[in-house]
Amino acid sequence: MTQFPPTADICDALGHAVRVIDLPLKSFTDVTVFAGPAKLITLYGPDVALADLLRGDGEGAVAVVQVHNARKPAVFGDGMARAAEANNWAGVLIDGNLRDTALIAPRRVGVLATGINPRIERTGPLAEADQPTTLGTTPIAPGDWIVADADSTLILTTEQAAQLTSGKHQAT
Repeated sequence: MTQFPPTADICDALGHAVRVIDLPLKSFTDVTVFAGPAKLITLYGPDVALADLLRGDGEGAVAVVQVHNARKPAVFGDGMARAAEANNWAGVLIDGNLRDTALIAPRRVGVLATGINPRIERTGPLAEADQPTTLGTTPIAPGDWIVADADSTLILTTEQAAQLTSGKHQAT
């Protein structure tokens, strides 16, 4: 796993160049510190594409899920948390709802979401992968990095991530 300084130190080092996600994210596991390249997926209906993604080798990445569904169903549950944990995902960040919180809690993978809903949707339009999107009002693009800790969740460019992990930036 790539090691990053705390998010506050990153903000001190990069100033306004760092993007802070402005969503009311809540952590659903004890893994509150994680980082990795973002794998973007936009869901309009069912969670099938996300389940397929998490069954593949995450290679230390963070699945970033944008949900565009007026009904606000859960798009993530215990089965996906188990898959993410088993398949080397650093974390899952959901701008939307999840369910099975008691079953997700012991998993050793970071899970952040904006809410909970016991209902899940099984039909609807297909998902889009690797398309630029926004989380709240914060833009994110393929290739960006997610860095999360108990204080905040940040989006970094590949260049910023490389500079921070090589020690070229120091907090002021």
